[in-house]
Amino acid sequence: MKKQNKLEALFLNGKVPDVRVFNRNLDKMSKEGRIHFLEKIYKIAFTVWSTLPKKHQKFIREVIIHDRQSYVDFIQQRTVMSCLRCPLRYPVLFIRMLHLTEIVERTAQTSVNHIAMSVLTSFQICGKIGTLAGHLGKGEIAYDEALVLVGKMTIVEFCGY
Repeated sequence: MKKQNKLEALFLNGKVPDVRVFNRNLDKMSKEGRIHFLEKIYKIAFTVWSTLPKKHQKFIREVIIHDRQSYVDFIQQRTVMSCLRCPLRYPVLFIRMLHLTEIVERTAQTSVNHIAMSVLTSFQICGKIGTLAGHLGKGEIAYDEALVLVGKMTIVEFCGY
């Protein structure tokens, strides 16, 4: 008999279910039950990620994408990242620059919600994914703000980026 990995052990029959079915069932759970189950999945992701089969890694990614806010809440409140997120001197300007560099005329496959999730897990910005995504989507940069940035830095093209 094959040894179960930690993700398989979370499920009654020992098999990781179809992610769409799982997400629908997760949505039907109580908030407390859903958060408890998701936190178990997140902890597995952080402890044994590299040993999981690719299909189980994909399952975890899809679960996180389905409920990005729960993942952000977990990172901000239940991990060491709660005290390691980077403070920003000019958060509004940062958001407007993200709008300018990542949203305007975008051709990337990355969603605005994905960008918002990444910002909230990395920087000390308060708010929810939907709110930040809304600001990113419409955050126009003003002329005087652009001048502030030009005065603070020299723009250089990096080969690696």
